[in-house]
Amino acid sequence: MPRPYPAEFRARAIALVRAGKPQKKTADDLGIHPVTLSKWIKQDDIDRGARP
Repeated sequence: MPRPYPAEFRARAIALVRAGKPQKKTADDLGIHPVTLSKWIKQDDIDRGARP
């Protein structure tokens, strides 16, 4: 079962990428898999209405 991450942690990771930090570097620095971060960003885009 995947490890749950707090919403604040996810939001911080997404904010770092949106501020211009590369996804791979952000994921490595935070100790998460890059695909996990990509999924969070994709879901955030959907939640914000930026993506159908």
